[in-house]
Amino acid sequence: MKKTLRIFTAVLAAAVMTTAVFGLVGCDTAEIGETDPNLGTTDEQYLVEGMSAYDLIMEAYANWCADDGYVRRERFAFTARMTGASVATRQTNMIRKVSGDEIYSQEVILGTGMDGGTKAIRYYFDGQSAWELENTDGSDISIDEASGLPVASEWGEFVPYGGDVDAQNRTLTEHLTTYDFSSREYLSDAHNDGVFLIDGTYYCTMTLDCSTEMMDTVHKAAKDEFLANTGAKDEGFSIEDTTIDFAIKEIDGQYKFVAWRRNEKYEGTHSTIPLPVSCEQTCYSTYSYEGYEIDAEDLLNLA
Repeated sequence: MKKTLRIFTAVLAAAVMTTAVFGLVGCDTAEIGETDPNLGTTDEQYLVEGMSAYDLIMEAYANWCADDGYVRRERFAFTARMTGASVATRQTNMIRKVSGDEIYSQEVILGTGMDGGTKAIRYYFDGQSAWELENTDGSDISIDEASGLPVASEWGEFVPYGGDVDAQNRTLTEHLTTYDFSSREYLSDAHNDGVFLIDGTYYCTMTLDCSTEMMDTVHKAAKDEFLANTGAKDEGFSIEDTTIDFAIKEIDGQYKFVAWRRNEKYEGTHSTIPLPVSCEQTCYSTYSYEGYEIDAEDLLNLA
């Protein structure tokens, strides 16, 4: 699960003096651009008999974890609103490459209004050692006119990575979502286990049970992350069943992800300010199994 934004405390504090005029504070997703229009389809004319969405997703997930050659691109956008008026936005542009034993990741985050998370970060693992960089100078980060995505004009230099390298590598190459999807029992009653084949691509959806009981036990890590990053109280927190729509293709004899889109809707009450917190956010990842070579432009001073 993409980390929820650390903007609510500032947003809600600013809203206290205006609640009488503007009403409740909430947030919703910003546009993330075009996505595969067939994601989330349930059109029965494309249903594949005898295939299970959950089984297909788990097979593709295992293949992804074992894959040593791909590039992943992800877009994430978020807008906080107060009765229609935007008070904070965030856009994220991520590129991640796995090439043999090497792992490279870069992410550019642009926040406006009450969001102060603007930064550009890179990470590189050469198979033995790891390096990182972080540039928080907002003047170096802007929206590219051609792509509409945040880009950095300057990055700085890599320095030795100071964290747990093994844990970071697992996160970058195996982390699909903070929710636990390791058992079919964790699926929602609303889960549609159908697989739909359109022009050589398999489409299916995993719907996770996000009931209070599940969020307090199986998905507690996801709940704790939401509470920490939104400032919401545990009491009264609720989230709709989360959906992840997948596009999967058979490539070189294996089922592999080519795209997925996750949607989350949650609400609660702020822990220090008695105002409702509600949010919807979406991120969209695509995968390509060529052009994943890590080059001098990626490595900067390490090249």
